[in-house]
Amino acid sequence: MSTLIVTLLAICRGHEVLNVALGGTLVQHIDDHRYVHHPVRLAPGSRAAIAIGHQHPVGHSVHHQAIDRLGDGLVASGWAADGTIEAVELPGAWVLGVQWHPEDTAEHDADQQRLFAAFVAACRSTVARDTRSDA
Repeated sequence: MSTLIVTLLAICRGHEVLNVALGGTLVQHIDDHRYVHHPVRLAPGSRAAIAIGHQHPVGHSVHHQAIDRLGDGLVASGWAADGTIEAVELPGAWVLGVQWHPEDTAEHDADQQRLFAAFVAACRSTVARDTRSDA
């Protein structure tokens, strides 16, 4: 029997789709999150906080929907000042969803670049693990 190993970084709509795919719901419209840079508070020890290296990155958001009820197994791990869930993760796997757009500022924002670097490292680790298990 094969074990499925998942490594996933879900961004903005992907973060929302991940939540809905796991049975969660969305707030259909929120104000004040379109085309803004805003602080995000990350949970200590969360995947995003570990990847970024601290708990207070600045996210660039362009969304008008947000997570309402969390999908099965997801844990909220980041929030905007108004309480909007900005990051989720799935314990036991390298699955991270962020509501903001790290790709928009990664070129000049080391925090966002570290998020992508952690994702790439997790992918490499997953491939190496999968290759060893096939031998």
